[in-house]
Amino acid sequence: MKNILVPTDFSIRSLGYVHSVVEKQQGEPVNIVFMHALKMPDSIIDLLHFNRGARHHDLITNEFREACEILKNKYASAIGDISVEFFVGSTNASFRNFLLANNINAIAHPEEESYQLPGKDSFNPAQLIKKCRYPRVEVQAVTRKPSFVRASISDLLLANT
Repeated sequence: MKNILVPTDFSIRSLGYVHSVVEKQQGEPVNIVFMHALKMPDSIIDLLHFNRGARHHDLITNEFREACEILKNKYASAIGDISVEFFVGSTNASFRNFLLANNINAIAHPEEESYQLPGKDSFNPAQLIKKCRYPRVEVQAVTRKPSFVRASISDLLLANT
C-alpha cells in the first residue's frame, strides 16, 4: 500500500486533491498523509516551551475533520487510512527525514498554488516539495463552482458522481 503525501492548509479545497490521487492510483489502495508545514520557533523561550502536542492541533477545524471522514467513507475500498502530520522545519534535509519517517512513496503536487496560512507559524511547503526528488502525482482540485467561491463539504460528496 502506497503512502501519498498531500500538503494541506486545512481547507476543504485541499481535500479536493484526494479525488485526483485516488483516480490516478487506478484501484490500488493508498494511505493519505495530509502534511501541514510549520516553522521552527526562533526564540529560545519559544524553543524551550515547544512541544509537538496539542498546540498545533487547534489549526484543524471540525469541518476539515468531518470532510476527512466523508472521504474515508466514500473511498473505503481505495483509501486505507487518512492521517494528519505536522512537519516542523525549513530545510531540505529535515523534509527528507520527514518523508522517510512517514514512509512516503509519492507527493501529490497541485497544479495551481493557492495556499493559505491558517496559523502564524505556518508556511507554504511548495519550495521544499519542488526541491526534493520524490515521485510526484500531479493533481487538481475537484471544484464544481467558480474558483472565487469557497469550496464546501458538499463538493467532496458530489465529485466524481
